[in-house]
Amino acid sequence: MQQVKKNAQALASSLLRRKCKLITGGTDNHLLLWDLRHFGLTGKIYEKVCEMCHITVNKIAIFGENGVITPGGVRIGTPAMTSRGCLECDFDTIASFLLRAAHITSIMQRDHGKLPKASVKSLQEHKDILELRMQVETFASQFAMPGFDI
Repeated sequence: MQQVKKNAQALASSLLRRKCKLITGGTDNHLLLWDLRHFGLTGKIYEKVCEMCHITVNKIAIFGENGVITPGGVRIGTPAMTSRGCLECDFDTIASFLLRAAHITSIMQRDHGKLPKASVKSLQEHKDILELRMQVETFASQFAMPGFDI
């Protein structure tokens, strides 16, 4: 459990170094709450783009916003990748994937607006999403999946 917390703190530090805004300014546990509003993003669209890139985050409403419908942030946990053997240094790479997904989301949101369901399906084959998905899969394949023999 200590490694999960260390990894969460490493991820928080890495995002903060990249000028990202975390709700509590960091973390004391296994979760980070990332405020995407200063990127002009919604958690809902970011979550969809991350899902297409095989990154799991959960959209969340940010205190002070009126947005369960358009939540302004995401929750990111470290237990899954920690259970696969990731250490603090690996979470710097994960932070770069998260930031790349934010950049892609910004482009998608600018070009396509709120991303109706029809647009979401077509975006799965967008070159930036395909490229990030491949990078994520290549990175993740270095780490064993608990319960599966490779």
